[in-house]
Amino acid sequence: MITDDVEPVMAVVDSANAAKAELGMRQAAPTPNDAQLDAIRVGHARFVQRDGPGAWVAVADGHVVRVAESIRRGSFWGLSMLFVHPDFQSRGIGAQLLDRAMTYAAGASERMIESSSDARAMRRYFLAGLAMHPAAEIWGEADRRAIPRSLPGRAGTENDLDLVATVEAHLGRSRTEDVAFVLGDDRFRLDVVDRGPGQGWAVSSTGRLIMLGATDEQTAAAVVWRHLGACNGDTRAFGLTAAQQWAFAVAYEARLSVRVGGALFVDGMAIPGPWIPSGWFF
Repeated sequence: MITDDVEPVMAVVDSANAAKAELGMRQAAPTPNDAQLDAIRVGHARFVQRDGPGAWVAVADGHVVRVAESIRRGSFWGLSMLFVHPDFQSRGIGAQLLDRAMTYAAGASERMIESSSDARAMRRYFLAGLAMHPAAEIWGEADRRAIPRSLPGRAGTENDLDLVATVEAHLGRSRTEDVAFVLGDDRFRLDVVDRGPGQGWAVSSTGRLIMLGATDEQTAAAVVWRHLGACNGDTRAFGLTAAQQWAFAVAYEARLSVRVGGALFVDGMAIPGPWIPSGWFF
């Protein structure tokens, strides 16, 4: 994949997501505005610049029709996305692209893939040797009467990246540079809990809880409540497995909806506990 592929890649992702929404495998996404589109472009370009060996496209008749993007952070490898244009499904190229992206995992002791409910994709990831953990998403507008009146924490800044790094080390994760990257866009919000028995942080944007880490479940729940308190309207979070019971407790107390669909696939690691993954950065 090269930088010039970014626009065609975005078109493939849009077409694939629209097809999944029609089949009920995901909720239809709102049309992004110009600022959001620019941020998406920058995000795809970063895969080329930061993780070039893990970013691949397949071309048919001069057009990009499939894309795989993955990251490597030390001993961790994650497949950030694998999309195929609906007109080119079931031709075996998706599996070939996955094989190419997984060459970037050579020597990695931990691997992770966050999957949609697409049966073909889940079969492919399982057969690649990763263990399947069914996952759920939460969404809706929180019942504001349920939000605790007094919550620990504050709005965070780039000066809190040391706290993020400390929590990530506790979790065995390595997303600090990716948090720093998204905070370069002022549409993303960082919340932190830096006092008390535990520490935690979360990144959110336009209602979506992008990713979260905490040293303990009580602190993780407090960070989510802070996020809900700051939301005006619907919120959303993805990739919650049975290891995230604390998150489901908050969701149901806040009268949010929970739907099971898709899975997290892992190899060489357990699902982190007080943690919410980002689809791109885990």
